[in-house]
Amino acid sequence: MNLYAILKYMRTPKKSGFTLVEILIAAAVLSLVLVIGYKVFVGFSRSFQKGNWSLSTQNKLRNALTFIREEMQKATALTTVSLGGTDITEAGFEFNLTSAEELTGSGDIADWYICLPYVSDPAANSPGAKFKCTLKLENGSIVYTKALEDGSDPQNKEQTYSNKTVISDVASIKIRLENFDPDNISAGSLVTLEVRVEHPDKANYEFAHVIAETGAKIEVKVNR
Repeated sequence: MNLYAILKYMRTPKKSGFTLVEILIAAAVLSLVLVIGYKVFVGFSRSFQKGNWSLSTQNKLRNALTFIREEMQKATALTTVSLGGTDITEAGFEFNLTSAEELTGSGDIADWYICLPYVSDPAANSPGAKFKCTLKLENGSIVYTKALEDGSDPQNKEQTYSNKTVISDVASIKIRLENFDPDNISAGSLVTLEVRVEHPDKANYEFAHVIAETGAKIEVKVNR
């Protein structure tokens, strides 16, 4: 090779580019960054959804327990309703509460009567009524039924319910019974329900749960 050919070869620019190893390394780094970014996004997304679920469920559970407390506190003695008046027929049967301290899955919680007395004022047009109320835990849902058994309620003072689902996804209910006033037994009883609700998607939200409780003052005798 002569001198001219050597100089020409040296002046020829070399082609630049990436080797296969460099491309593989860059692809691996990019994949790692994408995986980390995806996991961070999923983590923030789940945390946000868990927060929304907790807040929404807390409000639903609070409303459900307020409804249950108000219905329980309407309990009266079991009576016979007639145009002649209202007579207590079974003084020992006012409010039945489960003997279990905790319920899971399914089970009876309580049953009671709500009785409206006869009103003598013709303008009121209310002969009186007797409602049978039952509260149950059925397959993780608190279900309430209030049915008219006797009499009539033309003024619609009480709304009836047939297997009304009060709250779902209930994992457990703790039940306590104590005197409303320890120093005055005649002041009535306090029935406390502590309800634990868990997220239905346990695979992704294993530990997500909400707990709330309510205490209902029962004026009549409670049988347990």
